[in-house]
Amino acid sequence: MAVLYSKGWRESVSRVSNDPRFDFQASPTLEDLIRQQGKRPIEDPQILHGDFWPEDEPVEEFLAALHEWRGHLKADRAA
Repeated sequence: MAVLYSKGWRESVSRVSNDPRFDFQASPTLEDLIRQQGKRPIEDPQILHGDFWPEDEPVEEFLAALHEWRGHLKADRAA
């Protein structure tokens, strides 16, 4: 039996098996986690498409900067 304290009231909560919110040693399966978190499959893949790239910034400039930041343009990459 686990006891939670919230808003000054003492609530008794029965231990839920394989629920990491109540049991540190829990090792839930993927299906358990999905059920516990109430997640559902994405029905419309368009919601994953973001429209965040500024129109006045070409992606090529970003990619060039990314290569530079990662050290791909250095003559001696070990330096």
